[in-house]
Amino acid sequence: MNEIDNFICKVLKSLLFEMVPEYAKGYSKEDVFQEGIYFFMNDFAMDLGRELSIDNSSSFVKNAFKYINLLGESNNLEILNIVTVGILEILYTTEFLNRNMVSGLLCEKLKIHFNRFSDYYQ
Repeated sequence: MNEIDNFICKVLKSLLFEMVPEYAKGYSKEDVFQEGIYFFMNDFAMDLGRELSIDNSSSFVKNAFKYINLLGESNNLEILNIVTVGILEILYTTEFLNRNMVSGLLCEKLKIHFNRFSDYYQ
């Protein structure tokens, strides 16, 4: 990863661990996710999808959506792309999840991005 990618990854990962301490338990803040931020967020989204199917009102789910929605309010296109491709697309394509329930947990801006996946996935 280049220097800018490392910076973005470090900032988003630190914020995730701060806002979603339940998820941070499996990682060290010093760990470098060698594959980059998109794979890191994909991993987060897959864990979130599993938790949503078990208990959609857990503290992990509530904190995770606070984090996702905070990022979703950004005007930075790279951050929005990371959220859209790294998290929302994974949640949308997770077979066992109720898409309406997921959409209901998203801020208005992210609902638009999430629901656009219906144009690509049937």
